[in-house]
Amino acid sequence: MKPLITRKESTRYPGLFVKKYTKRVFFDNLWDQDPNLVESRGHVELADGTVVIQPFTKIFNRFENGMDIDRDEDCICVQKINGFMAAVTWVNEVNAAVVSTTGSLDSEYVSIAEKHLKDVKKYVEDLKWSITYLFEIVDASDPHIIPQKEGAYLIGMRNVQTNTPYFSNEINEECLDTLAEKYMNVLRPHWFECNFSTVVGLAKRYEGEGFVVYGQESRKVLKLKSPYYLTLKAAARRKDIYSLNKQNVDEEFYPLIEHLTSLGDTFTMMEEQDRLKYMRNWLEVN
Repeated sequence: MKPLITRKESTRYPGLFVKKYTKRVFFDNLWDQDPNLVESRGHVELADGTVVIQPFTKIFNRFENGMDIDRDEDCICVQKINGFMAAVTWVNEVNAAVVSTTGSLDSEYVSIAEKHLKDVKKYVEDLKWSITYLFEIVDASDPHIIPQKEGAYLIGMRNVQTNTPYFSNEINEECLDTLAEKYMNVLRPHWFECNFSTVVGLAKRYEGEGFVVYGQESRKVLKLKSPYYLTLKAAARRKDIYSLNKQNVDEEFYPLIEHLTSLGDTFTMMEEQDRLKYMRNWLEVN
């Protein structure tokens, strides 16, 4: 049986190995096959398996693998930024503040992230603490479904030596606010407190990607994607708009799907970003 976790040595930092679950795990939902899979999302270790970079624990969407939160439970809700993940960590073994992504220490995306993380690297180099600082990077060279202000957004921090799954609360988010504004010169996502049923209602009307939700009593964590985001993503990435039936989208977006279907090849022949722009413009005036 093929392994479910890849382990690739960095060319930039020999002796550091990036761990990543395979695509098969994602597409075949094999998360229950190995408890290490949820902690193999760009985690970096030495040859002997010692972890030196500790990104987020894998977070599932609502209802995925039975993940849900009681409707009355108090939650911390963090705006989901539509970019790509990057981390900055001081690694003693290479005597450097290392920038990593979910799959590499060497890729083009690492270079893009470094452009936005210069002040962060200096902060990490000065302190030399064993903490992984986590960011979402929005860059013009890497367009996504939801247009957002370009830059690095501080979205978390994790002690490298702690094996407990990542979790956040009010104190943690306030600490991240302070770090971003006073020490790192980076952006922060909006966050707020409410019960779970409230954020579910907000997500239905939200014109962004959605929220990461932390149940404060159950300590459950999930992603809550907005119908707006899911509809735009589905329509933008399907060349055959006729296969996108109403079962795949929220009722509010039926008129959009009907309109796109009426356009036929005029819409399907557009490039992905042009399709997204067209849909956003149509939704603004209809």
